[in-house]
Amino acid sequence: MIDWTEGRKMVKVSVIVPVYNAEQYLEKCLNSICSQTLKEIEIICVNDGSTDGSLQMLHEFAERDRRIKIVSQSNQYAGVARNHGMEYATGKYLSFLDADDYFKHDMLEKMYQRAEKSRADIVICRYIEYNEQLKKVMPMDWAFIDSFFIDKEEFSGNSLKNAGVFQITRGWAWDKLFRTDFVNQCGYRFPDFRSSEDGFFVYMLLARANKIIYMDDILITHIMNELNSLSSTKEQNWINGFKMLLMIKEEMEKLDIYEMYKQSFLNEVVNFLVWYLDSMHSFDAYGNCYQYIRTEMELAANVLSYGKEYYFKGDLYDRYQKIIMLPLDEFLFIEKERYWNSEAGKNCVIERQKKIIEEKKWFFPFNSIEKGKIIEEGSQSSLIKKRGKFYKLLSIQKNKKC
Repeated sequence: MIDWTEGRKMVKVSVIVPVYNAEQYLEKCLNSICSQTLKEIEIICVNDGSTDGSLQMLHEFAERDRRIKIVSQSNQYAGVARNHGMEYATGKYLSFLDADDYFKHDMLEKMYQRAEKSRADIVICRYIEYNEQLKKVMPMDWAFIDSFFIDKEEFSGNSLKNAGVFQITRGWAWDKLFRTDFVNQCGYRFPDFRSSEDGFFVYMLLARANKIIYMDDILITHIMNELNSLSSTKEQNWINGFKMLLMIKEEMEKLDIYEMYKQSFLNEVVNFLVWYLDSMHSFDAYGNCYQYIRTEMELAANVLSYGKEYYFKGDLYDRYQKIIMLPLDEFLFIEKERYWNSEAGKNCVIERQKKIIEEKKWFFPFNSIEKGKIIEEGSQSSLIKKRGKFYKLLSIQKNKKC
């Protein structure tokens, strides 16, 4: 048992862990924190109304390590849990970790030393992603991120190329170390969303930091594709991703820094919205997101008014433009190959086809197929004209003509 007798004055880093029904991963997560080479830490575990054995496991760990503090609340989701944990934090720096992820053993020491050496507001490290379903580490390509740096050693958001604060990292908190006084000075807390709760807190702190350090060290393993994890509830609460982006834009406008970061932010809007749409597995969530992007987000952000040359990834801009310009049925028809090659997309297309058949709503993508064009056998969206109407068929004979 570690004797934490020196009290709060020695705490260098407060690690805050929201815990909700995480017993499958919690032991590995907590072991990765308790075994850190930096010993002067406190571990604040916020039990977010767990109904499994997570709370009991927390108490068992706390008996062995006095640095662990347990805070309990009713289920209010990860953002509120992190805020609750910050109320008890006494460390000079703040670190956040989801209960299904884990640190490398020297993560906190390396990041703390870099922060202290440079007196940084934020330190960012690199990470690997482990796909829980495929049971393998996913390759990471850092070339795009690296292209925005002039100097990684010390920088602020506005010193990056294109003020690219939204491109150098993702909007999650677990790969970053935050100076506590800086966070409190800015006054930001996590929104009480069930998903997409990190983005506002992280990006606004990055936009306001005077000194940020980026480390090339890979110090965290992030678990992907676990349906019960903190990061996989966005589909049930699809509106939250949009709320997060609009909150960031509103706050930057309030602080009069929007023009400085506008190009970076709008590029993130395109990147996030295309990814967000692709990540929706059910057609209801997919359809809701599709319509919201067209009717609300484009109106708020005016992405298309700047032209393709304004954006860092032209292919994403092209897809976003199709979302805005095309009805959902035509968009899915055009994108059929992309969606059919992904499990989420395939489920969405199949669900949509069932709805069309059940509701007897037949459609033809006039903007996509020239008049008189022959549809070959085996088309994913086979159509045939009969008595002036177009019908969708499960199969089609060869060389039927529209």
